[in-house]
Amino acid sequence: MEKVNISLLGAGYWGSKISSQLKILSHVNKVEIVDIKDGKTIDDINYKNVIVATPAWDHYEQTCKLLERGHNIYVEKPLALTTDECVDIKNKIDSQIVLVGHIFLYNERLHKIKEIIDQGKIGKVRYIESTRQNWGRFQTKISTLLSLAPHDVSIIHYLLGYAPFTDIEYKGVNLSGKVQNDIDTYQFRCKDVDVKFNLSWYHPAKIRTMSIIGTEGMIYWDEEQHQVVMYDKLWQNDRMNYDTTSNPHKFDITCNPLRNQLRDFVSCIEDSSQPSSNVDVAIEVASNLDLLSRYSS
Repeated sequence: MEKVNISLLGAGYWGSKISSQLKILSHVNKVEIVDIKDGKTIDDINYKNVIVATPAWDHYEQTCKLLERGHNIYVEKPLALTTDECVDIKNKIDSQIVLVGHIFLYNERLHKIKEIIDQGKIGKVRYIESTRQNWGRFQTKISTLLSLAPHDVSIIHYLLGYAPFTDIEYKGVNLSGKVQNDIDTYQFRCKDVDVKFNLSWYHPAKIRTMSIIGTEGMIYWDEEQHQVVMYDKLWQNDRMNYDTTSNPHKFDITCNPLRNQLRDFVSCIEDSSQPSSNVDVAIEVASNLDLLSRYSS
């Protein structure tokens, strides 16, 4: 099978990680770096297949321009900053492949959580709380909602299915005195499940965790530790079973979601199939981000 050539638009923090993974993929031939610090722009792209790893506020304009030129595109999340822009991008697609970088859809730890839930091992899901905090990277053009929460929204959709978020409540804290809040908390409901997002780039430690509480068990996912833990049999004779935490089910799952995502892009190019994280997925994510943003603007 013929190897593919790829142009990487943007080679900063995340683009450099993508570049490293592309070198490992056996079906990738040449990788062209197109970065503004080298004096190159979108007009210097030579290959049909393009990965867009530029700042989020540039995605819409660049993706539209690339589609008009007939390119296959992998664009980092978010696809664009509003639902209307995402829909406009979809309407510009002819036969090209467009993959959107909702990377957690390619994470085997999340797949394991979905399997546990679907098998009914924790009963009916009642509550989900996600914490995504770190010291930086501080942004001035987009909020924590658009920078961090696309991950969490895509995860909620994957676990519960898409539905418009309801009963939204918001609390923001500004510690830096800059243009926007540094800590944002959102509470809402999705398909009768209560959900909470804790978002911050003003926090002393990097935390990427999710707690999922069901009627019969709990799941704790620590992405930094690459671990999923399930606690079952929460209740005994209508009383809380405290012994369940002494014998949890631990799943240590090693995976490389970015590599999985890049492989999907290359595979879709080769066989003209649709990626797991396509434009429709991005539109659903954007629609709920729009709903949340109405409460924090």
